[in-house]
Formats: sequence, C-alpha cells, structure tokens
Amino acid sequence: MKKLFTKLALTAAATGIVCFSLKEAKASKGNADGEMDYLLVLGYRLENDEAAPALKMRCAKAAEYLTEHKNTVAIVCGGITGKTQTKSEAQVMKELLVANGIEEERIILEDKSKTTAENFYNAKKIMGETGNSKIALLSSERHLLRAGVLAKKCGINAQTVAAPSPSGAKISGYIKEFFVFPFIFRNLKEAEKNG
Repeated sequence: MKKLFTKLALTAAATGIVCFSLKEAKASKGNADGEMDYLLVLGYRLENDEAAPALKMRCAKAAEYLTEHKNTVAIVCGGITGKTQTKSEAQVMKELLVANGIEEERIILEDKSKTTAENFYNAKKIMGETGNSKIALLSSERHLLRAGVLAKKCGINAQTVAAPSPSGAKISGYIKEFFVFPFIFRNLKEAEKNG
C-alpha cells in the first residue's frame, strides 16, 4: 500500500510539473496584439538604487513597445522594497524609459507597491474604471503566467508583453516561479488588506 501511495504521489507531482511547465511556456511568449491604452511595466528589485539586469531588460522592451505604439501610456510599477533604497523601482524605470526616448508625459509612476498584487491594485486605482481600456502588462517572460493570473484576480483583464531575462537567471527564474506560484492567493489577501 505504501509503494502504491508513493507511486501515485510521484505521478501526481510529475503531472503537476509538466502541466505547469506547459502553461508557463505558453504564457512566456506574451499575447498583446495592437495598440493598448495602458502598458503596466512591473518592477524588479534594485541593487543600490540601480536597475538589475532583469529590470533593464524589462525597460528596454517597454521602450521598444512604447516607441511602436505612440498612444499607449506606461504605468511603471514598484515602490521602495529594500532597506537601503532611496529611489522607488518606478522612479528608476521612468529614468530608463526617458533615457530611451520615451516622453515623460507618457509615464505614470505607481511607486507605493511592494508586491506584484499591490502593483495591480494600485495601478487599477490610477487607471480608474478600466471597462473599456485596453491594457497590457509587461514583465520578464518567466513571470508572465503568475502576473497574468494575479492581474485577473485583481480585476484587470490584460494582455501580456514578454521581456527577455538575463540568460544566467532564466532557468532559476522558472524554478522559482514553480515554487512561488502556490502562494499567489496569500499575496492577494495581503494586497487587499493593504489596499
């Protein structure tokens, strides 16, 4: 009986990993189609008030998207998340976008959040009623599955834009997402309480 239980548990775990991997692979391509009203650019931790490589790659992709879609307004999301930070993730992202030729008036700061769920709740307040708005969210390709689920749970119906990840962080990022994904609802409850 114990061997049967172990076999079933291993089969269930393997099936879960395969299903998650297939969903992650599909999400990692992004699906934004055409001009959007808003592009929510999700932040990433800073290193001594400087953008980490993953954040630079997100901002480069955002600048590319905004250059191609002149009527889209960016909402850059992320507050101060580290004890030694003096700048918010959103402020650093705005600086990177402006350096890449994006007009300041097309960039709105959401600089209060500390989690992805808070990003969406706070961005939703900035956007107001989003019923007729076309919204895309931009993050690293490995983060898009979780971000898309969170956006929907926060009441934002968004398409996605995939930014690449630094090659050395890609595999570890996907592994992290597998283990973090189950905590998605706890993060939502915390964000609702703070929002």
